[in-house]
Amino acid sequence: MHGKHLAAALVAALGLTLSLVSCSGGGGGLKMTLDADDVRATDPGKMAQGASRAATSLPHFGSVTQSTNRDANGVTTDRAGAAFDGSGLTVTVTHADSSTLTIDTADAVDSDSSRDTFTHVPGASRTWRTWSTLNASGRSLTLTGLGVTSANEDPSDWLAGGYWLHIAGENLLASAPTVTSADIGAFVDGPELRSPPSNLPGTGTASYEGLASGAFYSRGGTMSPWRNATGDFDAIATLTADFGDNTIRGCVGCKGDVQVTGVSQDSATGEWSDITDTDDVQIRLGAAQIDSNGTFRVQDVTTFRPGDGPTTTEETGSWGGRFSSIPVATGEPRLAAGTFGSTRTLSDGGERSYVGMFVAGKQQ
Repeated sequence: MHGKHLAAALVAALGLTLSLVSCSGGGGGLKMTLDADDVRATDPGKMAQGASRAATSLPHFGSVTQSTNRDANGVTTDRAGAAFDGSGLTVTVTHADSSTLTIDTADAVDSDSSRDTFTHVPGASRTWRTWSTLNASGRSLTLTGLGVTSANEDPSDWLAGGYWLHIAGENLLASAPTVTSADIGAFVDGPELRSPPSNLPGTGTASYEGLASGAFYSRGGTMSPWRNATGDFDAIATLTADFGDNTIRGCVGCKGDVQVTGVSQDSATGEWSDITDTDDVQIRLGAAQIDSNGTFRVQDVTTFRPGDGPTTTEETGSWGGRFSSIPVATGEPRLAAGTFGSTRTLSDGGERSYVGMFVAGKQQ
């Protein structure tokens, strides 16, 4: 179970049949249970729209947050902040109007309590733990996948990341829900990301490698066997920083397989079914300028998938992040962490979007 991924977290929440703790704003045949088909079929079109918008939003700094909500310059306006007490994680997403969405692992419907070994950050031995949360009412539905890594001997040395889906509307627990919006976002946060590195190298290059995880949303085209598909992906992120010209670039999925877990809707029958598969997509993160405070972001993301199938007719995406304020012995930051997104239109009319986060440690 080495390196167990965030991807399992969200789908675990979706895949369970759960007794609802509270129902409000309902009417019209409220369901007493919520399962994956109910969630995914709520309004896949709105989910695809929200994912596409999040994929093209530039990250916001403080922590690193990338989401559906953005300003006129394309910069994310949501701000996700995390707090970890050594056992539980709380994430508060603050919107531009000061309203908040609070995510608490005390509400977890699934967790990985095995605290798997996490080897992507140099230094002391660490563990990785994941949770999924589900909060549902007649007017909102929030699903999340969260993870945190912390040093075994120092719980104050932690880094958290994850992603969320927040659906708003009326009668969401009824047989005919009305969805007004579907907000999607990803984030990373932790003490070492809240202040800039004291000194970045002026020359040389450094390689970073680690975990990437997120959510995907797909609307099938004429060549696709599914009408809609959505779920999680888990992959390896590889980055190269050039401190001589102050740039960083990378790839999600260029090393190893991209593991996909979720549900798809058959194009002929409309029925939903589980999917567990390997996606050969490569999400290529274009060169971003590293600022003096150790942050970077750019709207330059492309995808590559070998083999036959529909070609890409239109593509865009954004990514960014920041370096740790903690250096390794040779002077480079010990990790780079951030968010990314990609959305593309295919020649058969299909659309695919990816939104996720990465934590990548300095390699020897």
